[in-house]
Amino acid sequence: MVTATDSEIIGLISKAEANRTETTNIEFKDARGGIPSDLWKPVSSFSHKPKGGVIVFGVREERPSGKLEIVGGLDLAILQEKIVSLLNDGMRNVGAYDLRIFTYKGKSLLALLIDETPDEKKPCYLYNLSLPRGACVREGNTDRAITDEEMRTFIRNTSVFKFDRTIAIGTTVDKLSLEKVKDFLTKSAVKSRRIGVVDNNPTEEVMENLGIIDRFDNGVFPTVGGFLIFSKGNPQKAKAFSRYIVRCVRYRGDSVASPIVDKLDVDGTLDSHIELIQNFILRNIPLSAKIVGSKRVEQYEFPEDAIRELVANAVIHRDYMITETYTQVNIFSNRIEISNPGNLPPGVTVNNIKDSQFSRNEIIAQILKDMDYLEEYGRGIDIVFSRMSEWGLLEPIFKNMSNSFRVTLLGSKFKELNSRQIVIWNMLQDKKRITSRECRDMFPETSRATIGNDLSKLVTIGLAIPRGSTNNTYYEPHF
Repeated sequence: MVTATDSEIIGLISKAEANRTETTNIEFKDARGGIPSDLWKPVSSFSHKPKGGVIVFGVREERPSGKLEIVGGLDLAILQEKIVSLLNDGMRNVGAYDLRIFTYKGKSLLALLIDETPDEKKPCYLYNLSLPRGACVREGNTDRAITDEEMRTFIRNTSVFKFDRTIAIGTTVDKLSLEKVKDFLTKSAVKSRRIGVVDNNPTEEVMENLGIIDRFDNGVFPTVGGFLIFSKGNPQKAKAFSRYIVRCVRYRGDSVASPIVDKLDVDGTLDSHIELIQNFILRNIPLSAKIVGSKRVEQYEFPEDAIRELVANAVIHRDYMITETYTQVNIFSNRIEISNPGNLPPGVTVNNIKDSQFSRNEIIAQILKDMDYLEEYGRGIDIVFSRMSEWGLLEPIFKNMSNSFRVTLLGSKFKELNSRQIVIWNMLQDKKRITSRECRDMFPETSRATIGNDLSKLVTIGLAIPRGSTNNTYYEPHF
């Protein structure tokens, strides 16, 4: 963000003016009376956010309309001095920043541009408040204090706590498949056209550079990531790795109370996980045929490449420090759920997940990416959204919970929704709670009865749950 030009900053302001709201990457402060007391909140949030953000001083936001007024009137010298003092003396681990004076609509404004803090230095927080109260993350256009679990995740994501780089307890280098490493190096060289330039023998130096092994206090050993991918046999046979399986279950109905039709506990190396999980899902979802031109074409209920991206992401990004539970794949009659131990890294939310580029496990991600199991960072989630849209299915649902992360793909049953019901459903996903009155405000020309039918439809097909009394009914999302 610190490299943004003045014209790019002005573009962000213009967009926010048009939409009458701050956004995920820009916040406004009046500051005519001096440095705002809550300035540390967006500074902390943007320091945790992929690609950072910008805070513009000299703009007043009217409440509750959200209209932005360009006021200027800043004491630029003193304001800059106090901002620098806050960032350097009052806060810890602020991302790289830049202060920029520019003119917009005849007023002199000040922009504070902030880059994301490197993982090894997070979290960014207000020193006087300490952690977790002194650190925030960005959700939509607001700054939210981090939770205790998010604070622990921050710490785990530092270079010291990159778990896939740590020693694979109870293993030795001779338990790695050197043939598999050699095959990987050969294919990588062909892929990058480096044949004849790079030595493809799995020497200690080469494997150390890849993160497959490392030097620890008591010698050279496989890393967690290296052992999970290049173990000679099933890595789960080692006691410390026994919980690294994926539990797959196919239920007959739409809840875990319904009978189990098929199940599989997936073990083995991580690359085999992706193939086995994909195969399990495909054999347990409907496959239908249709005629395209003169040809008979078979198509699964869900797009195969969307499933593959989500499966790969679950394997690559799970928190391998958590061994009390498994990655789980549950297939119901109307949806697929993939749940992973560990929530999203701080700064990444369900709102910005499409734009975020992150990996909790750098070694695992890089190697599996080179094995073609992962798209370029940031593209995989876009593929999921676009393929679901091409199939005429609703967008995937991402849910970040206290110690787990779940993605849900809704099946063809939900294609019954009309355009108005889809808008209501999307709003329900964003707000987590909605009333009939709010729905009528969105569609003022639609009758009360029709809106009532729309909400009843969402309840009938299992997307919404009615709550409250008859006169004060509201709706919550089912998934």
